[in-house]
Amino acid sequence: MSPKPFTLDSVLTFRKREENLAQEQFSQARLAVEKAEERLEIAKQEQEQLILTLEKEQKKGLLALEQARFEERIQYSSTQIQLLKNALKEKTGIAEKKRNNLIKKSKEFKILDALKEQQNKAWKDYLNKKEAAMLDEIAILHHDRKAKQ
Repeated sequence: MSPKPFTLDSVLTFRKREENLAQEQFSQARLAVEKAEERLEIAKQEQEQLILTLEKEQKKGLLALEQARFEERIQYSSTQIQLLKNALKEKTGIAEKKRNNLIKKSKEFKILDALKEQQNKAWKDYLNKKEAAMLDEIAILHHDRKAKQ
């Protein structure tokens, strides 16, 4: 029986597609994390600017109503920053899962590729042995003919 009962080409093609899809998903997740980091940084800067503006206005003199508005905006900004931190944490977790999935898919592909190489080597060895046996048989038959003449 031959050691090459089936080819792994279609399986490898499928696994490569899975790996490429995992790579794309990881890239998208990584971009989402970067955008979330940018939004968080912008929100922090806006809050700092708001606090600095409040301090300047307080030095000039500020009505209690305006003071309350500034404090509400600062509180709202703090809430938004916390929401952005939570979103960043969630997106980072998703990106980590996508990264692990990509690593898993890459390993699966490499394992199957190595199996294919091993299978091809076994098939070549099998064919070489079969060819050697056939050449030996031809040589024996040729030698027998010469010996009979």
